Amino acid sequence: MRTIVSLVCLFSLVLAGCASMPEAMRERFSPVPPKVRTFDGDVRTIFAAAKVALKQLDYTLTDSSGAPTRLEASSRILTSESLGDSRQTVANLHFHESSEGKTEVEVLISLQVESGSTGARSAQEKREHGFYDNFFATLEQVLQERAKETAGK
Repeated sequence: MRTIVSLVCLFSLVLAGCASMPEAMRERFSPVPPKVRTFDGDVRTIFAAAKVALKQLDYTLTDSSGAPTRLEASSRILTSESLGDSRQTVANLHFHESSEGKTEVEVLISLQVESGSTGARSAQEKREHGFYDNFFATLEQVLQERAKETAGK
């Protein structure tokens, strides 16, 4: 009888723990949403400006799949001789025309690591990364420069 009571108590504690799981733990196991900003301009204009912004941030375009709705770029590979691993940041961008004359840009960053000692590879999407703010600021700057150029003509 004691065993049954102990098991019931243990089971109820486990269930209570699931409901009160800390937000940080839940966030760690939930999918990472992309960062989204809306810009004035059609998809083609924003897409072209995004390519320039990525190049200014020293990213290499790795996939633009033809249509101006998806873009992928990667940073240079950083290696660590002491740890024998390499790291690279990959940016995935999606473009959606949100309303008349406005385009939504979704950006998701993943950090890809390859261990030299074990040969293991991993990729982790990042919720917070300095690239997000840098990219959106650079994209805004490119768009402003292009607007000045067209206004000056």
